[in-house]
Amino acid sequence: MNRLARVALALMMLAPTAAAADASGGAGLPAFLAKMQRHEIPVRVLKRSPAGDISPAKAGLPVTIMVTAGGSKVRSYDAVTGDGGVARFTGIPTNPEVQESIGYIVTVQSDGVKFPFKAAIVPLGPEGAVEVTLDAVSTSAEDIALRHTHIELFPDEENLVIRHSMELSNQGRSAVDLSMQPGGGLRLQLPAGGKHPELHEGLPQEFVEVRGVDLYYKGVVLPRGRPSELTVVYTIPYDEAVFEWSQIAPVPTTSAFIVAPTGRQTGQRLDLPLTLSTRGDAGTVQERTLDGGRRFSILRIPEANLAPGQALRFAIGGLPTGQRWKLGAMGAALLVVVALVGFGFRGAPESETDRLSRAHLENERDRLHKALDRLRKAVDKGRLSPARFEREQEAITARLVSLYRALDRLENT
Repeated sequence: MNRLARVALALMMLAPTAAAADASGGAGLPAFLAKMQRHEIPVRVLKRSPAGDISPAKAGLPVTIMVTAGGSKVRSYDAVTGDGGVARFTGIPTNPEVQESIGYIVTVQSDGVKFPFKAAIVPLGPEGAVEVTLDAVSTSAEDIALRHTHIELFPDEENLVIRHSMELSNQGRSAVDLSMQPGGGLRLQLPAGGKHPELHEGLPQEFVEVRGVDLYYKGVVLPRGRPSELTVVYTIPYDEAVFEWSQIAPVPTTSAFIVAPTGRQTGQRLDLPLTLSTRGDAGTVQERTLDGGRRFSILRIPEANLAPGQALRFAIGGLPTGQRWKLGAMGAALLVVVALVGFGFRGAPESETDRLSRAHLENERDRLHKALDRLRKAVDKGRLSPARFEREQEAITARLVSLYRALDRLENT
């Protein structure tokens, strides 16, 4: 069952007709509606002190159970904590027919922070409850660290196009509310020369804000291995064959993973092999080939150990300049496709083949959608003929169908 089908099924499952199925015993209704079950679910909220002591949360805290299908929100149920920190919910749905496609997220608001928890909602019995523990809240960033999970590079004409994912982790024992930092958030700077940042569409604006060429992370970073993620796409102009990357952060930088295409990419006539070089003693460069023969240069810096204000540095060589670019690429109308589709590799630990393959597919999917948008704009501005657009749109749409099918197969394995 694909993702869209699961969402549609969950929406039907939670529709008012489900209640009718309960009342009628399911006569004459589809099986998944007839088997609809609703439960009373108590959620017991506990609070952890900075010293690590755990006790029941106070009464009056808002608690929400959000039902999801395929990662999309379907419906929410609200309650508040009472005596002993327990919030009681009624009518929470389950269904044995489709239960593997349904998810539940419990959210508790306390001290100005929303704490999310994934929960297993099953029939609990008279003494059972879903139990969640809130962390103490701090406003200091001293326990926050930054990891560059993947930095993807591709040369456009006179610009590098960058897709950059980062994680903020919390090494302390308290949740850190970064909205209380000076300026209203933790300031994350692009590398020197970075321009036009665009946040990943799935990232809530309440967590990250773009101000000029800087990002301000305003969310809460939870402790004990639950990092907060953000992804941004931006460009860096260049006019030399080698670009020196330099990027500072206000918190320690623990590691980085950088990848660049080597060899000819989609839509190019000649090879445009980029090279990655270390600066300093940290990091190793490797060459890797994916299925289909696509080649990449990978720079791994697993232990960067950079202090706040100390720059992450490496070099990107082999950038196409002047006549070399004109010989290497197709017409200007297709450069947008090359730039957004031509690279599709995402950093992952070695031997995690499935994760790498999924990320490759997701990245290509995102770039194809952006490529269609750019092509439409090119038609509107008269730089691309409608007939050429239709041909490109047909090819891209066909590839998108294949990508969605491949993603569904990975998800169901």
